Amino acid sequence: MPRPVCIVMVKAPRAGAVKTRLTPPLSEAEAAALAACFARDTLAGVRRVVPEVIVAYDPPDGRAQLEALLADDSLCWLEQRGEGLGERLPAAAAHAAALGHSPVVIVGTDSPTLPVSFVGRAVNSLAEGASDIALGPTEDGGYYLVGLRQPSRGLFRNVAWGTPLAYRQTARNAAREGLSTLELPRWYDVDTPADLRGAAGLGLGPHSAPLAAKLLRCAPRGR
Repeated sequence: MPRPVCIVMVKAPRAGAVKTRLTPPLSEAEAAALAACFARDTLAGVRRVVPEVIVAYDPPDGRAQLEALLADDSLCWLEQRGEGLGERLPAAAAHAAALGHSPVVIVGTDSPTLPVSFVGRAVNSLAEGASDIALGPTEDGGYYLVGLRQPSRGLFRNVAWGTPLAYRQTARNAAREGLSTLELPRWYDVDTPADLRGAAGLGLGPHSAPLAAKLLRCAPRGR
């Protein structure tokens, strides 16, 4: 019987440590506040389609801050472990699988307006065995979601994280591993001021990422 879970990879929203490419135009405090809104908006979205959620947090002492921010006693918590995403993603997926979860869908918090239907599509395809993995490409060549029926370390090997090659290399790894892939619709993440401006036209509003939208209305430097 499928028991899906969504792992949300999130950093504690500390000034000067998150969303640094948005400063300027945002101040460090505004960028941290925006990251906090992104985390809350993302969690609210995924909870609409996946009841069980694991928060994979960083840094190691960031859990208390995130627990206070997210204020949800039903969440499970996991400290991110490993050097970079190439180790942290498979470690998180393996942890979830060891708890009896399948499929496992992993998202970050940089795409707060991600349509929840994309997450649902990934979960359904994996749970029904129509695909072995699901990948959601971003406009910059990365991906906003990866889903797996079973853990696979080979999927994340030799990937140039944070570059326009990340999605392509991960998809190539899937083909080499003999894994069938569901490619989800392309979406965007918010890393730069241009991304932030573009997000406003792609759904950064009260019905998609309400907390982030409210914050930006009160922070004219972030427009």
